[in-house]
Amino acid sequence: MKQKLALVAATFLVIGIGLIFVAKTLHLESGAIVEAIAKFQPIYWFGALVAVLFQTVFQINRLWILFPKEASLQWIQAARAFSYGQFINTFGPTGAGDLLKVFLTKKNKDKRGRKVEASESTAIVLVVDKLADVGSVIFLILIALYQTSFKLPELNWTEKVKTILLVATLLCLVLYIIVVVLRTRSSAIAHWLKGFKTGLQAMQEPKRLSGSLIMGVGNWLSELGALQILCIAQGLPLSYPELILALVILNIGISVPISLANLGVYEASLAFALIKFGVPATQGLAIATAHHVSQMIGTALWALAFWLYQRWQDWNRNAEC
Repeated sequence: MKQKLALVAATFLVIGIGLIFVAKTLHLESGAIVEAIAKFQPIYWFGALVAVLFQTVFQINRLWILFPKEASLQWIQAARAFSYGQFINTFGPTGAGDLLKVFLTKKNKDKRGRKVEASESTAIVLVVDKLADVGSVIFLILIALYQTSFKLPELNWTEKVKTILLVATLLCLVLYIIVVVLRTRSSAIAHWLKGFKTGLQAMQEPKRLSGSLIMGVGNWLSELGALQILCIAQGLPLSYPELILALVILNIGISVPISLANLGVYEASLAFALIKFGVPATQGLAIATAHHVSQMIGTALWALAFWLYQRWQDWNRNAEC
């Protein structure tokens, strides 16, 4: 019990230090930040949290859709693996959660106790999941650009396209030669290539690929909705292009892990984007802090829900014995 209390205290201490660091960097007064955070009424916190919970549902569905059919992976298994992995990625070392996702989707068991081997291409599925995520945000960025006025620079695209096609052809040829040589000399590499091909099946099936992209769009729109709710709470609603660009800047800022749970970096990146769109620094930091807190709470709630579900299943099995 004492260890859990110490962990909670340490977490809030780190959050406090991160906020103080960002506040000093932006030359803000702590009293002004507290006053801005106090503007968030419970209804806004609840709305942002609900949006985050839906965001996780879209992320789970996207991952589940991408798994090969022979994996026979149930939704509940994909959801548990994703929730636990995302919890570790959020509160622990970045990347460790992805390893946990691979382990849980390969070593899980169904209700009858049978081992479910998702696929040896699980790691590749996670890579494709990231690609689907990027594809979804590019689609949303294109919509945002369509809504804004801009002028394309005049470029000589003919020469550029020829150069790109030539380089791409040469790279594909070199890659093909390397793959053929390695495949004939190593059965392990050949086995890995087979798993890689299996993991990319979703890219060859329009139905699964489009489904994953739709789930990706839902994921980004849910996060966008959470951010807009918090902006409205401060009386500073943003336009769709501003919101999507703010989220892109945020994700670029936290792409390289610097601190535990990206504390400080998350707030600084999002606050920087919001300030560029005319949001006062104090309110920008308050919105960024509330957005990060809602993300962490939502992730923790999903992990807690599956932990309780697993404990309930264990209790039922023990009761039957």
